[in-house]
Amino acid sequence: MKSLLVPLALLLGLPSAASAGALPWEEPDLALKKSPTTLLELSRSTKKVKVFHNGQVVATFPVAVGRSDAPTPLGEHTVHRMMKNPVWSSPWTGRQVKPHALGPIGTRWIGFWYTCGNRSSLDANPPVFRPGACNEIGFHGTGSVKSIGTAASNGCVRMFDRDAVALYDLVKEGTRVRVID
Repeated sequence: MKSLLVPLALLLGLPSAASAGALPWEEPDLALKKSPTTLLELSRSTKKVKVFHNGQVVATFPVAVGRSDAPTPLGEHTVHRMMKNPVWSSPWTGRQVKPHALGPIGTRWIGFWYTCGNRSSLDANPPVFRPGACNEIGFHGTGSVKSIGTAASNGCVRMFDRDAVALYDLVKEGTRVRVID
């Protein structure tokens, strides 16, 4: 029977199934298989970010979160931008600092929240992110290593640079970020 179905699969546009010798309807679990899911859960109170992969914690990192006057925003977010070796531009002076493990934002940037004017990435219909025109919050390395474990930033999530590099390798644009109290 299988020998008759292989040519039929090719005619129906199922060459990968035909060449493998198995047809999709012959493996009922095939339709149930999903791509792996990664979720970041940031706790402002414990000052830790947990990385979940398919529901299992695969990594936990200590962090610094936003101060009470500039808190890291609560809610469900999505990684919208990732950068290796980002140049930091001071929002106060415009001074630029080259990427460095002990620089203001280290060697990795993982943006997950932004505002453009009076609209944010949490809006039902969020604005399009435009670098330079929007304000952004993300995970990043830091030279202020003594701040890790405290509420010290302007909303961003500071990490030891080695941890920011490890986190960067575990996520991709589109990864969900849940910020809880």
